[in-house]
Amino acid sequence: MADMPITLDNVKRVDSISVEDFQRDHVSTHTPVIVRNLQQGTRLGGLTTEEAFAAAFGDQVIQVQQNYTSPLSRSTAAARRQGLSQKVRNRIEDQRLDAYLEHVRDNPDTDLLCVEYRTPQALTAALRVPEICLGADRAEDLVTFTFVANQGNYAHLHFDGDFRNVLLYQVFGRKRVVMVPLDAQEKISPAMNFSKLLIQNMGEEEKLHLLRYLGAYDCVLQPGEAIYFPPSIWHYVEYIDTGMSINFRFGRDPFAAKVVDANRVPFYPDLHAVLGRVTRLPQGPERAALQERIWAETEPVLAAAHADSTQRHRAVDALYRSLSDTVPGGPARPLQVGIDCPVAEAMAVERYDDTVRAWRRELMLGDPI
Repeated sequence: MADMPITLDNVKRVDSISVEDFQRDHVSTHTPVIVRNLQQGTRLGGLTTEEAFAAAFGDQVIQVQQNYTSPLSRSTAAARRQGLSQKVRNRIEDQRLDAYLEHVRDNPDTDLLCVEYRTPQALTAALRVPEICLGADRAEDLVTFTFVANQGNYAHLHFDGDFRNVLLYQVFGRKRVVMVPLDAQEKISPAMNFSKLLIQNMGEEEKLHLLRYLGAYDCVLQPGEAIYFPPSIWHYVEYIDTGMSINFRFGRDPFAAKVVDANRVPFYPDLHAVLGRVTRLPQGPERAALQERIWAETEPVLAAAHADSTQRHRAVDALYRSLSDTVPGGPARPLQVGIDCPVAEAMAVERYDDTVRAWRRELMLGDPI
């Protein structure tokens, strides 16, 4: 078993929590929390080791692919330029879970992993959807994904583009989970929904210094624990051991869902920062007026015709930068990040020009304008 890393260990842990307390103290404030015992008494809750889980569900098929940011660790510039690109470029293969775990034992440094794979029906039948996931807005169906990876693998610092609340349950193995608030994003050099900071390449002391500077949440998630991710929060994950997680994506705010889905490419950091500020406001005239103003400014830009995807991206990016600078509650933007970076533009254009759009179906997004 790998050594336990030193973390900031600043995420609250509770043995149980009511729906009302979860909504008031965490969902409405976008504050992470770790909850134990959510799968106690279920078949899944009793399988907290790799060996036990493989014996019960090793025949389940998962989808395996290369870690889509592993080129960032390679030496050639061409590989690094692809490192923040679409994961859909990767070849995805079906593989039995026990075969993948055997591959990991034979190849402990592999960069193959299972990421955001729709949880198989046999596993959903063995778990219980936590009650706290059912207390949020239920206009949309809850969706669950499975993640499996070897010790030393990671998820590069990024945010999810659908603005859903997420509860991540750790089945077996340990994970280090880092979350960076949306309003700290100017400190992490964002390129669309990926950061250009390579936390995975830093030493342990460097990580701690950086995370303190960012005001990050940092903890180790143990088997049988679940952690709450606020909507679109930046996050980075390290697999301390070979491990498996299942998440529950739930409860989009109706206004946030409307705006996100209206975008052909919804991965603009400033868009999500603005939505984060709006959704933390209490319901009332102030919030309603702000939402009306945001939509009045957003809809014409998204609906307008543009010469090409580059021009569309630049117009949409300028819109969200302007909103981020004028919607109350955000930090002042440093001068050095006032111009979009070429990496972000290339990523956005690639998404706009993508005709398959499997990622929209994966995120269960509605039709864009």
